[in-house]
Amino acid sequence: MTSAVVLAAGQGKRMRSNLAKVAHPVLGRPMVLRVLDAARSAGVDRAITVVGHGRDQVIEILRSIDAEWVVQDPQLGTAHAVQVGLESLDEVQDLVVLLGDVPLIDPRTIDRLLEARRREKAAVTVLTAFPPDPSGYGRIVRTGDGDRISGIVEERDATAEQREIGEINTGTMAFDGQVLPELLEALDNDNAQGEYYLTDTISEAVRRKLTVVARRAESWREVAGINDQVQLAGATDYLRRSVLRGLMLSGVTVRDPDTVWIEDGVEVGGGCAVGRLCRLSGSTVVGEGCIIGDGCVLVDSVIPPGSEVKPFTVLEGARL
Repeated sequence: MTSAVVLAAGQGKRMRSNLAKVAHPVLGRPMVLRVLDAARSAGVDRAITVVGHGRDQVIEILRSIDAEWVVQDPQLGTAHAVQVGLESLDEVQDLVVLLGDVPLIDPRTIDRLLEARRREKAAVTVLTAFPPDPSGYGRIVRTGDGDRISGIVEERDATAEQREIGEINTGTMAFDGQVLPELLEALDNDNAQGEYYLTDTISEAVRRKLTVVARRAESWREVAGINDQVQLAGATDYLRRSVLRGLMLSGVTVRDPDTVWIEDGVEVGGGCAVGRLCRLSGSTVVGEGCIIGDGCVLVDSVIPPGSEVKPFTVLEGARL
């Protein structure tokens, strides 16, 4: 069985918001649900979300899709969070640890990470990336033997030479489900925060002479975490533009892409034209050959093929 533990217990102080960090929407959908969507699309059989700060808000969101969750209380670090999640899982063969604040991760990346672990018969496979600026991230130290790595060095502990390494740990990892409990049990919290860190499983696996390998993400953008409102807006805009690009390549005319918001759950038929300053949200379906005038707002609405929606029309739950 392939399982996932989604870490969603963080406080997210830099968001400066009363809303739990993973509850913030990216293009209209809470980021934690986007992570769960990706896990499901990657073929994960069962996913457990670990909640903590702002749990009431997050649990309400999870209940909306009947997702499973557990509470981490007290919160003793990322390794402890995974351990809490594992307690609700049985017969775990492969386990992928995903981050609730990394909403753009591609399901194909999760699948490749798991496949790399199986192929190499690795105890741990670490998803890595090369960000434009690696400052502040743990660096990947390779052995020189293929994709094998010997450890993750946090920047504060890195030598000047190690700080020059551009490859970083994204925080997403895949584990042999039979080995992981032993690795977690061997960890200690002898550090300034008194927490159990998931990255310490790497050094423990290496100490036991187990195989640890890296798998590089195709894009830095998909594995970039969201820690503040600027990054949230950036992720939303990136996804919005990606959705519009796909629609335009399929034959939809978008007259002014900079001012149009179309969520990825919306269906727009070929031959449609979407005017300026429009927003199409939720489960909206627009049939082929429709004309959507400037300034329209369509929420959870169905527009029959060949229809014309006059400028500045607002529809919610409509079936024309």
